[in-house]
Amino acid sequence: MSERFLNPRVSAVPPSGIRRFFDVAGTMQGAISLGVGEPDFITPYHIRNAAIDSLLSGETQYTANRGLLGLREEISQYLLERYQLTYNAEREVLVTVGAS
Repeated sequence: MSERFLNPRVSAVPPSGIRRFFDVAGTMQGAISLGVGEPDFITPYHIRNAAIDSLLSGETQYTANRGLLGLREEISQYLLERYQLTYNAEREVLVTVGAS
């Protein structure tokens, strides 16, 4: 985007430190950057299809801040089966889009 279209205050905001790290890591051979949380693989078909099915069935609203209870219950069950860890899905499991 051309700088002439940006408000001067926006133009004066310094770049993100994480973004700078990502840019530097991108120039390093063999480095795996975790700077912006992008996976190094294509999302598997079964996950893409599940997302498409959700969209087609109208599941397009925001969820609760803690995430969908059904998903939190599945995560709790997974942790129990895989690691023998017990967490209460309603009180101790949180699903969010990310964090810094």
